[in-house]
Amino acid sequence: MKRLINIFGVVLTATLLSAGVAAAASLGLSSGQLSAGSVAVAGCTSSSLTVTRNVDNNGNVTQVSVLSVPQACAGETLAVTLENGTHASLAGTSTTVGACTGGCTVTLSVPGSVSAANLSFYALSLTG
Repeated sequence: MKRLINIFGVVLTATLLSAGVAAAASLGLSSGQLSAGSVAVAGCTSSSLTVTRNVDNNGNVTQVSVLSVPQACAGETLAVTLENGTHASLAGTSTTVGACTGGCTVTLSVPGSVSAANLSFYALSLTG
């Protein structure tokens, strides 16, 4: 019985390999190019950014300020997402970084009502 199982396994393996080779043989060949590689993407800053918030009398965040944004980021879009403890988005806003001397402070208004008690994280992105 064991020998019969081994023979069946060999026949099944040979059948599957034949089907795979036949499928590969049906693929068309062309002179197109396929390549892969990697490129270093330089950002306008390699330093950490600091965020502060303004809260109204109701406990809602009204503005966020991103401090010390380098002058090299002028013209880039700064997006800020306010997140809760599980990184779910509470609100988001964006603006273009203006020209300034030294480190810029970029202040953004927060849309809607975001309770400061629910705010745990800020997600920042700078895109050109």
